[in-house]
Amino acid sequence: MEIGTKVTFNLAGNPYTGEIAKAYTNAYLITFTSTDPDITDKYHDKIIISQKKVRPV
Repeated sequence: MEIGTKVTFNLAGNPYTGEIAKAYTNAYLITFTSTDPDITDKYHDKIIISQKKVRPV
């Protein structure tokens, strides 16, 4: 997948939608937004996820 592609993934049992900001060998840096303050404090709206756990929208 390319940078800028919209993707879905699960985090803490909840589905999220985000955008690929950077591609690594086997993972992606994904930017996303969350209304849960605990998720926002922990991840700061960015997370690295394995390519196997990301699906394009």
